[in-house]
Amino acid sequence: MAGESSGLLESIVELPMRFAEIAAQSPEQAALMAVGALITAGASVVFGALSAGAVGSVLVRALPSTGEPPEEHRDSQ
Repeated sequence: MAGESSGLLESIVELPMRFAEIAAQSPEQAALMAVGALITAGASVVFGALSAGAVGSVLVRALPSTGEPPEEHRDSQ
C-alpha cells in the first residue's frame, strides 16, 4: 500500500516534465496542449460556479426569514 502511494506521488511530480518534453517537440503539439488546458480549465470554472451557486441556494433557503411571504403566496382570508 505504501509503495502504491509513493509511486503515485512520483508520477505526479514527474508529470510536468513529461508534458514539457511533449510540448517542446513541435509548436503544433504545444498549441494543442495549450488549447486542451484552456478547455479543461474553462469547464472546471463553469462547473465550479454552478456547484457553488447550487450550494449557496440551498444554504440561503435554509436560513430563517423574518420578512413576510410575497403577496402571491399569502392565503386569502
